Amino acid sequence: MSGSSKDLRSDLLRQLSALRGRIDQRVLDHFLTKVDGWEPYDRESAGEAVRQFLATRQDGGKFQDRLRGEMAKKKDND
Repeated sequence: MSGSSKDLRSDLLRQLSALRGRIDQRVLDHFLTKVDGWEPYDRESAGEAVRQFLATRQDGGKFQDRLRGEMAKKKDND
């Protein structure tokens, strides 16, 4: 990663940290209980977007295999 990329990343992380610090934890907890199980996207459309992205890859399926492996690990950890 180049120096300027590290600077941009550090700046973004500082901004996110500052925003997190301004969130009232009680309000966040209330929000999270209200949206439990709600998905802010259409699962079918999201799946189609991923399929289209994977179809553009020119690596013989290596990325798709790696993605499946990571998803399986996440599912096992949940």
